[in-house]
Amino acid sequence: MSMTIPSYTDTVPLKDGVLEHEWHPVCSSAELKDKPLSAIVLGERVAVYRTSRGVHALRDLCVHRGAMLSKGWVEDDRNLVCPYHGWKYDTEGSCVCIPAQGKDDRIPPRAKAVKYRTQEKYGIVWACIGEPRAELPDLEEFERPEYRPLVCGPYRVNAAGTRVIENFTDFAHLMYVHGGLLGHPDYSELPDFEVHREEGRVYTGDVPIFQPIAHSGSEHAEGTTYVYVKEVFRPLAARLSKRDAATGQTLWIMLTVLPISEKECLVYMPVSRNYAFDVADQAFIDFQDTVFDQDKWIIETQKPELLPLDLQAELNHKADKLSVAYRKWLAGMGVRTCMA
Repeated sequence: MSMTIPSYTDTVPLKDGVLEHEWHPVCSSAELKDKPLSAIVLGERVAVYRTSRGVHALRDLCVHRGAMLSKGWVEDDRNLVCPYHGWKYDTEGSCVCIPAQGKDDRIPPRAKAVKYRTQEKYGIVWACIGEPRAELPDLEEFERPEYRPLVCGPYRVNAAGTRVIENFTDFAHLMYVHGGLLGHPDYSELPDFEVHREEGRVYTGDVPIFQPIAHSGSEHAEGTTYVYVKEVFRPLAARLSKRDAATGQTLWIMLTVLPISEKECLVYMPVSRNYAFDVADQAFIDFQDTVFDQDKWIIETQKPELLPLDLQAELNHKADKLSVAYRKWLAGMGVRTCMA
């Protein structure tokens, strides 16, 4: 699957006083090489690039004539060069060279690009266009090489990012949207399960689900029961562990969303495992691609497009306990890109 981030034309800033101060995935680490990339975070164009000192991000806008800095190049392992007139910006966003003026001429103080905070974690490059309100947690299953972490996606979805996360929290759709892969209609009844809420996250206890086919590399020739634990740890980031109840073989999946606009997003999915190291990584990627394609069409057809935070707007069931807790959590934080 191609890892190239698509180009977008809608760059109207989307104001959300919570999401502006969150870390958002802007590309995979593998994708960011010697050339800058462009991403859109809440409607804001961001130029992302790499030097030997790490990853960097500037507003994707040259202050001179509005050209995209991401269409330029990195020079001297430090400066991002605008492709229009060759203006050079250092990693702090300061313009350090204007080729059209004399070498002794003073560079105007206003010749400065907006710098954004960046970091690299779980095989993903993250950016924050505000001031980060919380750090990303240390999740060893996505950082330790022995668990063979890999990044699936990005998947483009014409839907609100919160709709994508809520779908990830849901158990009851596994038997229908993913019937034959992750569940079966004959095993639709869910056990009662617990949902816990702590500062900075909501999560479940163990939830056993019967799956008709085994994972790639599983010791089982046929289906078995897998024990799920799901957690939402940031407004647009969640993860699950999926453990074979008989063997302890575990698959870990993270799902994190780049909100492009109110109703458009990109989804990145780090995956790791403690088994089947002889199975090609591509087999796991292909499986996740198939599963997400099944989710995507459902998510894109949901109405209303924005996630309702009013619990009376849709009919909730006891099987929806985690998604209800997620909606309450978002409402408590004051996320605006939802339907109140």
